[in-house]
Amino acid sequence: MTDVFGPLPSGKKVERRPDGPPIHYLTMLGSVLLLMLTGVVMVLSASTWTAVTEKGDAFSLFSRHAIYVTIAVFALLFAVGRDYRRWRRLAPALLVVSAFSLLLVILRGQAVNGSSRGLDLGPFGFQPSELTKFAIVIALASFLDQRRYFLDRLDRVTIPVGICIAVICGLILLQPDLGTAAMIGFITLGMMWAAGVPFKHLGLLTTPGLAVGLLFLFGEPYRMARIKGILFCEENIEGACWQTSQGLVSLANGGLKGTGVAAGHAQWGWVPEAHTDFVFAVVGEQLGFVGSMAVLILLGTIILTGFRTAQIAPDVFGSLLAAGISIWFLVQVMVNLLGVLRLLPITGVTLPFISYGGTSLIINALAAGLLLNIARQSQ
Repeated sequence: MTDVFGPLPSGKKVERRPDGPPIHYLTMLGSVLLLMLTGVVMVLSASTWTAVTEKGDAFSLFSRHAIYVTIAVFALLFAVGRDYRRWRRLAPALLVVSAFSLLLVILRGQAVNGSSRGLDLGPFGFQPSELTKFAIVIALASFLDQRRYFLDRLDRVTIPVGICIAVICGLILLQPDLGTAAMIGFITLGMMWAAGVPFKHLGLLTTPGLAVGLLFLFGEPYRMARIKGILFCEENIEGACWQTSQGLVSLANGGLKGTGVAAGHAQWGWVPEAHTDFVFAVVGEQLGFVGSMAVLILLGTIILTGFRTAQIAPDVFGSLLAAGISIWFLVQVMVNLLGVLRLLPITGVTLPFISYGGTSLIINALAAGLLLNIARQSQ
C-alpha cells in the first residue's frame, strides 16, 4: 500500500477507518453550500437598484443569478460524482478550447468597462478566462505528475510550463485583463512549488512575469489612476477612489451586527458593482463584523480543508490538483478582499460562491466539486 509520499514501512499495520465520507469532505461541502446560500441573499439585496435602473425590473439580476446558482449546484454534484482521475484525459482539450475562446474574445468579444472579457451567447455571456483557470490547474497537475522525476530539469518542466503560461497569459493581457493573468501566474508558481520545482527555476519564471506585468501596469492611464486612487485617495475622492471609499463606508456602517438584510446604503447605488466585485462590502454592512467573519471562516474552511486534502490525496495527481484548486481559491479571495479594503487596485475579480457572475460561479462550483471528489476518496 502506498500514499503520495511513498510506500508505508514494511510490516506497519494500516488501520481501517469507518465507512462514510471523511469529516473534511462534509465540512467542505457544508461550507460551499452555505456560501452559495449567502450569495443568493446578498445578490438579491445588492442588485435591486442596479436592476431597476438598467432593466426596469427589481428582480431581473436576481432571477438570472438564481439560474446561475442552480446550474452551479448541478455542476458541483456532477464533479463530486465523477472520479477526478478522468479529468486528466480532458486536460489537452480544455487547454485548446480555452485558448481558442480567449482568441475569440480578442476578435469578437463583448466590451465591458473598456475590456473585452466575455463572449455574447444570446441570453447569457461566457467568460473564457474562468474556464482557463480550471483548464490550467488540471493540465498542470497532470503534467507535473507525469514529470515528477524531472522537476529539476529546465528543459523538461520549467521551460515547457513557462511557454504555455506565457501564451495563455498573453491572450488574457490582450483583452486586457491584468488581474486574471496575474492570478494564473500565482497559481502556476504555487503548484510548481508544491510539486517540488527548485526555487531558482521558479525565479526564472517570476522575473519576466513581473517585468511584463509592470509594463502593462504602468502602460495604461486607467491602471495608474487606480494605483493613485489607493495612494492618494483624498485627492480624488469622487473619481478613481469613489468605489473603494464608499465600500469602506459600507463596511464601517455595518458595525458589529450590521444594519440588517436589505438595509444600508451600498445597495442603492452608492457602491458601484455592489453585487459583483464589491459584494463583500454589502455583506459587511448588512451582516456586520459577525457576518463578515462567518463568511471569511467559511471561505477559509474550504481553502484549509483543500490543502489538507492535498496532503492525504490517494495519488500525486490528486494531491497536485487539490493544491492547485486551493491556491486558486486563496488567491481569488485575497485579490477580491484586498481590493475592497483599498489595499490593492480593483481588478474585477469576484468573491467565490457569493458574487453575481455566471461563468465564475459555475466554474468555481465545478472546481469545488472536483476538490470534494478528491476529499471523498482521501482517508
